[in-house]
Amino acid sequence: MVMTQKKYISQFTMMGTVITITLFTPNQPLVEALYDYLAKMDQTFSMNRPDSELMAINRQAGVQPVVVSPTCFDLVQRAVKASQVYSQSFNVLMGPVVKLWRIGFGGQTVPASTQIQRCLALTNPQDVVLDAQAHSVYLTKPGMQLDLGAIAKGYFADQLIERLQQAGVTQAIVNLGGNVKVLGVNPTTDTGLWAVGIQAPKAPRGTPVLQVVTPAKTVVTSGIFERYFRIGSKCYHHILDPQTGYPVANPIEQVSILTDQSEYAEILSTVSFFKGAVAGVRWLNQLPNVEAIFIDHQQHVHVTAGLQHLSEGVYCYE
Repeated sequence: MVMTQKKYISQFTMMGTVITITLFTPNQPLVEALYDYLAKMDQTFSMNRPDSELMAINRQAGVQPVVVSPTCFDLVQRAVKASQVYSQSFNVLMGPVVKLWRIGFGGQTVPASTQIQRCLALTNPQDVVLDAQAHSVYLTKPGMQLDLGAIAKGYFADQLIERLQQAGVTQAIVNLGGNVKVLGVNPTTDTGLWAVGIQAPKAPRGTPVLQVVTPAKTVVTSGIFERYFRIGSKCYHHILDPQTGYPVANPIEQVSILTDQSEYAEILSTVSFFKGAVAGVRWLNQLPNVEAIFIDHQQHVHVTAGLQHLSEGVYCYE
């Protein structure tokens, strides 16, 4: 008789997405503790809750600094630093421009260029004053907005895995709506490797176009397949260029990053999307312990040097 490894899957909706935590030994109190942690993070960082710390920062833009919790300050500081380092593409101050376009939230028209320029003037990461001693954040211009959506899920995924490890868990899967991070060796396979599906562009979420066989890593995808609108033959998607205020124009539909830290993968996925497949692969090949899969508009797959093509639709992280 062959015994199969049981999975204990917990699923709930939060932060506008479906969150799935998979364990291989039952531990309901731990799952509830992780749920409580995410609920607290939602209360801290949500752009949709008027009582969140992030909204308090945004409300006081151009008025005064806001003292926030150490957790909030830590993530804001990391996000602003990444925005300064990768200012050509990654920018958590794009809130006014995102709000203007409203792509994915009912927006169906292209804003006037004068409006776009006015909003772009509010997106300079250098206009954020951070006081590490006071744990205060100050957006110096009225109308500025912090939006941590481009980095927060990665930060939360890393934190969940860390909490699982502290609780003695050695094998787990965390899926924050397409942001996947796995822990340990896979107890359901002889090799201990994990098979992670890469989302198919334009297909319903959860539909893979290919699989990556990998040791414990995180997989984060940035793409244009969920939030966009069309005018004639032109597609306007939600990945907006901090330099122009318009959707970034390049010939790819998505990029998936494989590495160890999910927060880092979130940043790299956005930056790589801007670079496109050719320049993106060349750039990522220079980074240690990072692999990527690009899919272009013709559905051609481009991968970095450390991914081995095993068979049709299957790649292996070497």
